[in-house]
Amino acid sequence: MKKHILVILCVFSSIFLLVEIVSTYSLFETERETVVTSPIAKWNILVNNTMLTNYNGQENSFDLGSINWNSGGHVRSGKAAPGSVGTFAIEIDPTDTEVSFLYELEIDTSLLSNDEIVIQDVLEEDGHEFIRTGEYKYVGIARYSDISKGDKYHININILWNNNEANNDSDYELGKRAEDVVSVPVNLNIVQYTGDEVIVPYEEGS
Repeated sequence: MKKHILVILCVFSSIFLLVEIVSTYSLFETERETVVTSPIAKWNILVNNTMLTNYNGQENSFDLGSINWNSGGHVRSGKAAPGSVGTFAIEIDPTDTEVSFLYELEIDTSLLSNDEIVIQDVLEEDGHEFIRTGEYKYVGIARYSDISKGDKYHININILWNNNEANNDSDYELGKRAEDVVSVPVNLNIVQYTGDEVIVPYEEGS
């Protein structure tokens, strides 16, 4: 009798286990189908009114020559000379974007046209997260909660043209053409942000 009861219990246990496996597999299939059929989030980002990314993201280098020079009244407006300070702006517009993202900005100072032209600072003007990660490297975070409110991201890069008397001849030639040739190459890479990324701040002198 006990043997029969044990056999019956084993049969019922096997049936119960089979039902659980089938139910679990069906649930997985349902979830999998839901993910597959979900629309892909839009990822359309403009940088200074130029489309930067598609769904995969891509790296772009911008040769930003439109510098707003302030020469303190000793140089014709719009021209530059030693002693001038300048600013150029980067606007990141993610209005048509449905995901959070990181933007990694790096300035290639090796391509500056004059050793006396130096980067003073790089500032994010809207109070968003913006972290310096290298001497001329920065990481900004664009969260979807801000993007959905219509936020844009404005970065100003401020430069100084030092006055070095030893460079007068070359400075004169460069100054005549400054509006055309003084530019700062900027590499900008944009990737989706998940919140798991580790961003290590830069320590001066490290």
